[in-house]
Amino acid sequence: MEPCVISKEELLALLAEKANAPPSGPNELLVRHLKCKESRALAEAIANAVRQYVDPSDPRLLPPPEILPPLA
Repeated sequence: MEPCVISKEELLALLAEKANAPPSGPNELLVRHLKCKESRALAEAIANAVRQYVDPSDPRLLPPPEILPPLA
């Protein structure tokens, strides 16, 4: 199978078209969710609550032990 080759200008035009196109299907729902003040406030509240359990020197959250694979 031969790879598809397009020019830089064609690629930029394609990306501009995709960026300016309205969202469709599940993406439309996601856009509405991200624009919702209540959703953003809830996400911020959850992030603030989680911060108390995070070591600033190691900001990764570890998975709960019940979902870790057995050692043996």
